[in-house]
Amino acid sequence: MTDAQQVEDSKVYISYNHIHQIIQESAPRLKKFNPDLLLCLAGGGLVPTRFVRTFLKEKDQPNVRIMSVALSLYEAVGSVSTQQESIGKEVVRSQWLDYSNGFDLIGKRILLVDEVDDTRTTLHYAVSELQKDLVKQCAAKGIKVEDANTTFGIFVVHNKLKPKNATLPDSIMNDTNYIAGRDIEDVWIAYPWESNDIVYHTKRAIEQGNDIFLDENNNYIKK
Repeated sequence: MTDAQQVEDSKVYISYNHIHQIIQESAPRLKKFNPDLLLCLAGGGLVPTRFVRTFLKEKDQPNVRIMSVALSLYEAVGSVSTQQESIGKEVVRSQWLDYSNGFDLIGKRILLVDEVDDTRTTLHYAVSELQKDLVKQCAAKGIKVEDANTTFGIFVVHNKLKPKNATLPDSIMNDTNYIAGRDIEDVWIAYPWESNDIVYHTKRAIEQGNDIFLDENNNYIKK
């Protein structure tokens, strides 16, 4: 077996259908958090954030606002055929929130959305930077941070069950403010938006049982 084939066999393929259903299952918890701002961690959080907004939509109510930041912890290494990635040592920030138009974090319930909680480094960085911004904004308005009425939460499609390289505040690490659609072993997850052949990708997801799960009566089976 070639190295490329070994890499291919180690990937866990996840279909769009499966991700959609994971987020659908998470909808009650997402609504309990009740965000008024979805903060997408691009690029892995782009598609999940849009799905999350769908399940937060209430009849005759406006959609929850979406904003995006761009943070990178991974850099491509190796051959194109394997598309192998290695974890970077520091977060690179290429896009952040624009506060110049009067927008601030005070009084908001902000849900950060990403595809996976892997080493937790990126999530830690994002929360830490937001907290720094909040401190500055409160100081500028003469408000104590504890009186800002700002709440941060996190939603990830997958949380890898592995030791993390960084921590999150206790205010986030509870059942209401930290929401993971699935806990998963430390495996290489292949997401559909990373694929340049969605037919092959979906076929692999179905073969691995990571698509839609229905019983003989066409009822959804949680997996």
